[in-house]
Amino acid sequence: MVGLLEIPTVLNPSVSVFSGRRGARIVCDAASQVSLAHEVVTKRSFGKLKVQRIRDLVKESHRKKKLDNELEDDQQKAESTVSRVPSEESNLLDEQSYISTGGIKGDTSKASSSNFQSARRDVSSSKVLMTSSKGWHNVEAANIYRSKVYGISKKEQNLKPSNEFFSRMSFKELGYSENIIESLKNLQYVRPSHIQAMAFTPVMGGKSCIVADQSGSGKTLAYLIPLVQRLRQEELEGSGKQASQNPRVIILVPTAELASQVLNNCRSLSKAGVRFRSMVATGGFRQKTQLEGLRQELDVLIATPGRFLFLVKEGFLQLTNLRSVVLDEVDILYNDEDFELALQSLVNSAPVTSQYLFVTATLPVEIYNKLVEVFPDCQVVMGPGMHRTSPGLEEILMDCSGDDKMERNPDTAFQNKKNVLLQIVEQSPVTKTIIFCNKIETCRKVENALKRFDRKEICMKILPFHSALEQESRLGNIKEFRSSPSVNISMFLVCTDRASRGIDFAGVDHVVLFDFPRDPSEYVRRVGRTARGAGGKGKAFVFAVGKQVSLARRIIERNMKGHPLHDVPSAYELMK
Repeated sequence: MVGLLEIPTVLNPSVSVFSGRRGARIVCDAASQVSLAHEVVTKRSFGKLKVQRIRDLVKESHRKKKLDNELEDDQQKAESTVSRVPSEESNLLDEQSYISTGGIKGDTSKASSSNFQSARRDVSSSKVLMTSSKGWHNVEAANIYRSKVYGISKKEQNLKPSNEFFSRMSFKELGYSENIIESLKNLQYVRPSHIQAMAFTPVMGGKSCIVADQSGSGKTLAYLIPLVQRLRQEELEGSGKQASQNPRVIILVPTAELASQVLNNCRSLSKAGVRFRSMVATGGFRQKTQLEGLRQELDVLIATPGRFLFLVKEGFLQLTNLRSVVLDEVDILYNDEDFELALQSLVNSAPVTSQYLFVTATLPVEIYNKLVEVFPDCQVVMGPGMHRTSPGLEEILMDCSGDDKMERNPDTAFQNKKNVLLQIVEQSPVTKTIIFCNKIETCRKVENALKRFDRKEICMKILPFHSALEQESRLGNIKEFRSSPSVNISMFLVCTDRASRGIDFAGVDHVVLFDFPRDPSEYVRRVGRTARGAGGKGKAFVFAVGKQVSLARRIIERNMKGHPLHDVPSAYELMK
């Protein structure tokens, strides 16, 4: 167990370090927002799934993993070491474990002086947020702090497994057609990711599946390529063809921004040589244009649940030609008030032979149970990174609770978090940063704080992204954020969780969790906006207040050790 040592002080802002395999994790004190902690803990409770049920469902995925031989023997041993979580650690958000005990058992009095000296060495050698003459001493409301030093043993530092991003099998070995392989080569894809390798055979075979893996693992192409290849194969066999107002594949997504992203993937494949026609139907665009598109022959329709229901109800969309349904970010879709009606409409109107694919980066137990209740024969295709953060991610915990004598309310909490944010901006300038807030009101306050920090917009570009903006503005800001900025300009996307729902941003250096996420799934999605793909690197600054601090510390420690954030086992863990 991790050794901890507390050293009270009344001097300057403190620096406390989680020294783990993926680098230093620094804690900097600011102010308090204690009332949110209980909400975070009680918002959701994640139970355990029955192991035997999962064993049956993942057996086929494990067989693919055996053939693929993705991991070296020593990596498998490392995962075996960390995958058996003690029973007292099994429920991440158990209130008794995190709130009443105030954190990790034995986290204060039993730390050795060697741990303290090791942590001090880590502080002095860290290149993250090094103290300077313009450092914490000049930050408002940051004069009195408590100092805490956390040490983690060398043995624990090496527990995090470092899975390779790519499968050992080639596209050709998996059964990709020559045309698609050539097209992927044109797009600079030379080898499939793990989830792309694991999902190809069952998706190509028409089986209904849960396709799950961490953010940035390549899930969109994992389902899109075998679906399109099957469409082309059916055309050659004479068993399928395009028709107007009658798509063969429907992809439901939670937001218009994600729909636009999926459409871009489709168009990239088409331009690279994979022939098929796709279109988007969402709110916020001219309805006339979308209806005109539906009247043409169509392969793939990408839609949000509300617009899909409208098209079916008004007779603009038929489902008799439907082969496959993809529910992308299915755990988020269940929060959409129109989704369950849309799903029921699909089940009632589509051919009984239609394939259903449930795609997700997080799979909470209640969502899993809903899916297998309606689709009991659904196959689970679960990648090795499921519910884990990227190996290239460095998580940095910022304790923003402030001193015990300081008045604690939402205003002082925001002020202290704002000061910490500006300190990061000043001392660690990077090209692209995403800042997550829980509310639109907080987004606007953060935007204003950043704009005041650089009034003439000499070195910063602030781009808001939330539902209070017009859809055209949101899409425009995303497009600008994805572009390459001018030299010496730092871009900040200030957003709600809308930006964490499957949207792929390349080259994001930092993610800031200004407000602590409401549940574990949201934590995984937010930090997953950086360190994406093969060899991706990035930092996530996690702001926490009050009792959120011990919860955040526990989450980061689990991530360091490679434990999944939920108790949904992966195929890799169960079948050892």
